[in-house]
Amino acid sequence: MNRYEVAIVGSGFSGLTSAHYLKEKGIEDICIFEKNNSLGGVWSHGGVGSYPGAACDVQSYTYLPFLDDTGFIPSKRYVSQHEIADYAEMLADHFDIRRHIKFSYEVTKLEYLSSGVWSIEAKNLSLDNKIEYFEALHVVSANGPLSTPRMPELGGMESFKGESFHTAKWDKGINLKGKNVGIIGTGASAAQVITSIADEVKHLTVFQRTPTWAIEREDQPTPPEIIEAFKAGGYSTKLRHVDWKKELPPDPNIPFTFEQLHDKKWNSDVCALLGERIKADVEDPETAKLLTPDYPFFCKRVLIIDDYFTTFNKDNVKLVHEPGGVTEITEKGLRIASGDHYELDVIIYATGFDAGLIPFPVIGKNNTLLSEKFGANKDNNYQMISPETLWGLHVRDMPNFYMMVGPQSLNPVTNVTLLCEEQGKYIAKLVADMKKDGNQSVEPTQKSVEEWTEKCNASSNGKIWLQCNNWYMKGTKDDESAGREKSKAMWME
Repeated sequence: MNRYEVAIVGSGFSGLTSAHYLKEKGIEDICIFEKNNSLGGVWSHGGVGSYPGAACDVQSYTYLPFLDDTGFIPSKRYVSQHEIADYAEMLADHFDIRRHIKFSYEVTKLEYLSSGVWSIEAKNLSLDNKIEYFEALHVVSANGPLSTPRMPELGGMESFKGESFHTAKWDKGINLKGKNVGIIGTGASAAQVITSIADEVKHLTVFQRTPTWAIEREDQPTPPEIIEAFKAGGYSTKLRHVDWKKELPPDPNIPFTFEQLHDKKWNSDVCALLGERIKADVEDPETAKLLTPDYPFFCKRVLIIDDYFTTFNKDNVKLVHEPGGVTEITEKGLRIASGDHYELDVIIYATGFDAGLIPFPVIGKNNTLLSEKFGANKDNNYQMISPETLWGLHVRDMPNFYMMVGPQSLNPVTNVTLLCEEQGKYIAKLVADMKKDGNQSVEPTQKSVEEWTEKCNASSNGKIWLQCNNWYMKGTKDDESAGREKSKAMWME
């Protein structure tokens, strides 16, 4: 049986970042398990983020890690999924990571054995799903916070005679020309698909339960002055610098601050301004009204996208607003809460992801299940609503197990790839120091976990994300109607 010093689950930016920093510390006995045959995680070619119009809604100069190291200059302000996937491939080659990767291996179980050793069960997807076993002294869970699609809880989904799929499992062979298409949802992936396919389909019906705030990207090719700044060196590093000690003046390029979001007057003024923009963009006053949210700016994830609202001016695009949502899928289409039925050729589920879900059992000491420690059960649809960690990285009874971009490590405005860098550095130093000092295992004390969990829970008091249903808190309308508790998975400072 193959045994590695460190096993990493996933080769998105968190997995690649972790591998890079481990190698910098001299740790070369690494194996990355990647279920796809390409790199980039959510952004990978053929991955869950490869639907039409997919692009990052954080400026590429700030989002993409290690730009100063690789010399890569993004083509525009907000790069597409395809360019991000290509960059992940480039990053793996630049840092000599590719040789550590097992492609088409899907991890199906992690189990702690003893004395700092983990057993890894994985399916070899290129060999008839053959189950294989490996061992590792350390395990990094880098499978990504948005990797498992969340399907709506609807009856009749199997009965639909047309074509249907989730945006995360986009049918690459689909031809939408001349078809009546329905899309369920108005979140980030939905908006990108809506603006991308509207001119292709015969008719597009958008089913909305809750409207979403949106601001323009004002996307453009990378201008000459920024290209020159990249070539001069250090530009990306400067942009990604976090002034933890608040010693520098505010960055004028940041559109808003954490403090502004929670200033009631500022937030209210922004909502009023955006509401007026919606009225100006949307020709039909009733449609404009339905597209205008009634909750604070950024309570839900804000759409950063061009041409979203104006798309509803197209003759072949119809908004169906129903707070009760879609209630049933039928052979010929779907039915909404009002009882109205819509006949469709294609149904696209833009219903998001099970945020933060680790889609396989993790069994620690004394047969402790990670899912149970985090409050997941059948009644709450296996949502990890009550995590207890140290810094969102360590879990009690899970020695040498490290979560990247895990619960209690970030808030909704965190630059995730920057968090990956900080976590990757920490894990690499910890593993290297343990090796040097002859320590076999590490796990947090119960007291430290309780203290961090209390800080996280206390940090949510008064935050805007508690003022509406959103995926940050695992509090969708499906969860609300089912009486499920909201998650306590965010560090909100």
